[in-house]
Amino acid sequence: MMVTPTVESLHDQWVAAFNSHDLDKHMALYAEDAMMFGAVDELQDGRDAIRAYFGNRPPGMRVKSYPMPLARVVSPDVTITAGHVDFANGEDLMPYRMTWVLEKTDGNWRIAQHHGSPRRSA
Repeated sequence: MMVTPTVESLHDQWVAAFNSHDLDKHMALYAEDAMMFGAVDELQDGRDAIRAYFGNRPPGMRVKSYPMPLARVVSPDVTITAGHVDFANGEDLMPYRMTWVLEKTDGNWRIAQHHGSPRRSA
C-alpha cells in the first residue's frame, strides 16, 4: 500500500510513479472506482481502465514539470486540486491542465477523479 498521508505526498508519488512507468505503484494512488478523462475522448471508468490508459503511453513519456497544484479542502476527507503539468516525450512538450478530486481513506489520499486536458495558450 502506498502511504500518502498528505496531498503533497500523493502528488510527489504520482510524479515518481508516472516517470518510472511503474503501473502497480501508479495505480495504487487511485481509488478502485476512480474515473479519468485524459488525452482521449473516452472516460476511463475504474482503476483497470486507467491502468490500460497509462499502459499505452510511449516509453519516453514523462512529467517534465508539475508544481504542487492549488488545493481546496472540501471536507476533512475530500480535497480538490487544479494546476498545470508539462509532459514531455523526448523533446516534444505537452502542456496540460490537470484537476483531481482526492478522497482520504484509512489515513491515505487517493485520486477519485482525474481530468487532464491540453493547454491551448501554452
